[in-house]
Amino acid sequence: MPLKPLLKNKLLIQKHWHVNEFCIDAWPFWLFEENIKIINEINEEEEKQRKQDEDQQQKGMPNFNPSKIMDNVPKMPSMPNFGGMNF
Repeated sequence: MPLKPLLKNKLLIQKHWHVNEFCIDAWPFWLFEENIKIINEINEEEEKQRKQDEDQQQKGMPNFNPSKIMDNVPKMPSMPNFGGMNF
């Protein structure tokens, strides 16, 4: 079995998941393989979500902007001034 894919996966775990090399070295091989599978699944889910978000933006789906909610609401009349008392 070539070592390059194993070393690549080990480096990716260290980089993205902040796991120390000596900790990875202490794992049994089956645990290393299972962690790689789980990480790949997580990456696929994140990539799928990112693509869905991009597709929604390209279709013209507006992004939710809470500061724009009140723009279409008519302005309330100001409170009357009763004998110089300001509210």
